[in-house]
Amino acid sequence: MTYDHLDFTLEELQAAMRAAYDDLIAFITTPEFKALHREVLAQPPSERPAFVVSEVVDKDRLRERGIEVPEDILIQTSAFGDRRPTLFAVKKFLPEKFHRAWENVNWTFDNIYPDEEVSRDPQDAWRPPLPVVLQNAIIAEGGDLQSVPTEKGVNFSRFSSMEASADVD
Repeated sequence: MTYDHLDFTLEELQAAMRAAYDDLIAFITTPEFKALHREVLAQPPSERPAFVVSEVVDKDRLRERGIEVPEDILIQTSAFGDRRPTLFAVKKFLPEKFHRAWENVNWTFDNIYPDEEVSRDPQDAWRPPLPVVLQNAIIAEGGDLQSVPTEKGVNFSRFSSMEASADVD
């Protein structure tokens, strides 16, 4: 299948995504990374976000643990609109030719939570994500991410309106 505005096929995109996921899976299933993940989960749930910031997203600390993060893989904290308690994601960008359709693939690591606590309602799932610092503070306090008002989420439209006004000048 081809699309008029893209210079690649669906099959090419799928192959690039599969290759990127294979690289992510190879990285996160190393004995060293699996040991780190077990250590994350050994922390009390409220302390996991701070542990992630101090140990998981710090390349120097990872290196001390024998974990070499490939240059094309990024470990970062993240948040999603569905408000599941995300701890971090391991991300790999696809080759630039695919960015008009799909920019990256990632593997997300969440704090353990009962599945029914995260709404699958489209209105809730597509809310603006909370700023990661706010999300982590709520998790640390044992708060309920689902009860945070939508207006506390990241307002992406504010940024797009800023870009539009900058283009006018």
